[in-house]
Amino acid sequence: MIMENEVLITGMFLGAGLLSYVVIPGLLIMWDRVLDHMGSTGEGGVQQGE
Repeated sequence: MIMENEVLITGMFLGAGLLSYVVIPGLLIMWDRVLDHMGSTGEGGVQQGE
């Protein structure tokens, strides 16, 4: 019974790690596109120059 819990916990950590590894860059790309779109339309307030 204890081994099953260890496997389950390990699987949860691996799943969370892989999920964050995929989701976080996706969110960064989306946020970058949103800021870029807001800056290009002039509605962004503070514009960040690259």
